[in-house]
Amino acid sequence: MNFAIGFDFDHTLGLDNKLERTVGLEIVQRLAAARGLPYDAANAIAVFDTALASYRNGDVAVETAIGGVLLQLVGPGASNLDEAARFRDEVALRAPEFVTALPGARAMLDELDSLGVRYALLTNGWSPLQETKARLIGFDGPVLVSERIGARKPSRAAFELLAKQLELAPDAVWYVGDDPLIDCGGARAAGLGAVWFDWEARGYPPEVEPPNFVIHALDELPKLVQGHLTGAAKPPG
Repeated sequence: MNFAIGFDFDHTLGLDNKLERTVGLEIVQRLAAARGLPYDAANAIAVFDTALASYRNGDVAVETAIGGVLLQLVGPGASNLDEAARFRDEVALRAPEFVTALPGARAMLDELDSLGVRYALLTNGWSPLQETKARLIGFDGPVLVSERIGARKPSRAAFELLAKQLELAPDAVWYVGDDPLIDCGGARAAGLGAVWFDWEARGYPPEVEPPNFVIHALDELPKLVQGHLTGAAKPPG
C-alpha cells in the first residue's frame, strides 16, 4: 500500500505525566537532604522546567541540562556528575509508573492494522525513554527518536527520515500530532500531509500553514484514513 502514517508521541498517543520532572526533583531533594540544604519546591520546579525546555529544544544534552539543575539548586559536589548520568536510567526504569496511553490509542492502532496501513513514530526526545514510552502503550511500529536519528522536528530532515523509514515519498505519508508548529507545520513544509490532533483546544496559530485535516479524538483517524483509501482506489473520472 502506497500510504502510511507517522505519529508524534507526547500528547498525541500518550502522556508521561511529568515523569522526567518527578525523577529530577527527587534527585534534587535527595542531594539537598544529604548536604543539609533547604529545598524550595516551587523554585526547583521552575529551574527544572527551564532545563527541560532547553534540552527539548535541542540546545543541550540531557545530562548537561540535569547537571546544570543540580549545580544551581544544590551547588557543586562530587556526586552531581554521577546523579546526572544516572538520570536516564532512573527515568526509563520508572516509566511504567507514569506513562499512559491517550483514550482510544490502542483501538485506533488496531483499526489501522485491520486496514493494512503501516505506521511509525517520529518523536523529539532521548533514548531509550521515547522507545520505552512507545512500548508501554503497545506501539509496535518503528520508533524514530530525534537524539538517535540526529534530526529534530520541525526540521525537514526529521520528516524525510520518517518517509524513508516507511519507504514512501513524503506526499504518501500523513503525520499526526498535537503541536501546530512542530508537528503540522514541520510536516507540511517537508511535503507530508498533516493531521492536527486538536484534543486540548489549543488554537491553531494563523501564521502556521494549516493542516490538511483536523481530528478531535483518535477514533476519528481510521474513518478519515478509510475515506482517503476509498477515494484513492477509485479510477479517475
